[in-house]
Amino acid sequence: MIRNLKEKLQALAESQLGKPVPHAEEACFVRDEVEPLSLYEGLLDVTAEHARIMTLGEPRPLGSFDIRRTLFLDTETTGLGGAGTVAFLVGVGFVEGERFVTRLILMRDYPQEANQLSLLADLMDDMDWIVSFNGKSFDVPLLRGRFIMQGLRHRWRELEHLDLLHAARRVWKPRLVKCSLQRLETELLGVERENDLPGAEVPGRFFEYLKTGRFSLLDDVLRHNKQDVRTLARLLVELARTYDCAEEQADMLDVFALGRSLHRAGEIERARRCFTVASVGATASQARVALANSYRSQGEWESARGVYEHMTKRGEGGAFAYIALAILAEHRERDAGKALTLTHEAMRRAKVDEMPELEKRRKRLQRKLSEK
Repeated sequence: MIRNLKEKLQALAESQLGKPVPHAEEACFVRDEVEPLSLYEGLLDVTAEHARIMTLGEPRPLGSFDIRRTLFLDTETTGLGGAGTVAFLVGVGFVEGERFVTRLILMRDYPQEANQLSLLADLMDDMDWIVSFNGKSFDVPLLRGRFIMQGLRHRWRELEHLDLLHAARRVWKPRLVKCSLQRLETELLGVERENDLPGAEVPGRFFEYLKTGRFSLLDDVLRHNKQDVRTLARLLVELARTYDCAEEQADMLDVFALGRSLHRAGEIERARRCFTVASVGATASQARVALANSYRSQGEWESARGVYEHMTKRGEGGAFAYIALAILAEHRERDAGKALTLTHEAMRRAKVDEMPELEKRRKRLQRKLSEK
């Protein structure tokens, strides 16, 4: 018995292998749709520094990211992964002169896969980066495997990869909770898709097309994929603009999330500005904790102490600020008496699960004082 959607799709895909198909010619279907680059305002302004921050990568030469050598990529597949799954449609977008080109490369039958992958390889030969949405976990491993299966391992190129799913989650998940591509379209880009084909129905459309030969069954699939590719480009621009004015975001959840992301990317001062701005309202306590931890991580003990003391005066953070001050008193000031007093204050505010560790600290400090 088929127990889940993944198994069902895989069984459908495998059942189609080797069956007669409507088109036996070698060349697959290719459709280009061109838009003026002016419709993607800001795309040419995305820099290597933006890419570094979004990927949490190490500093690279500024010339290593060029939007004109970047491929926006999205696939439509016969399943959710595993044996028998193929990307029957590969949609890509790229800048060409003053145009943004969306190219849809459709495998109308299984024998056309080698041609489809060769066309993709030709494009990748001129690119340095891939931009995708969950492509690191799904699209790219799937395509890499299909290249190998088709004897085209030598044509596959490992490009730098900017996966916008992870980049978007780091910035907007605290506020939006769910970060699907279409939710991001609606909430951030103001786009509402009309009559869009749900992703779960895509494999079924392809299998029905194989049975009937009715190409019109794929019209909705092509439109869906084209929209996904174009959204990748616009979402990249939105992320870059958001990082450029991180502390100016209207929602403090966004400001705080940007601060954490900037800190992980090594942008310490910019991160601290975000934490300072976010030290109001619902994010106040966690923003001040992040700010203090930033100072501690850089060995700026007095600045950290100032933040912790400010938190105690405002009654923020429960036992956390007192524990942090106790640690500083014991290990930086060598003042066990002060550390013990702060530990007692922490115990008054601690949660149940914090008490065992605080009790150990209290006993240790008492031993230190008794030994003097």
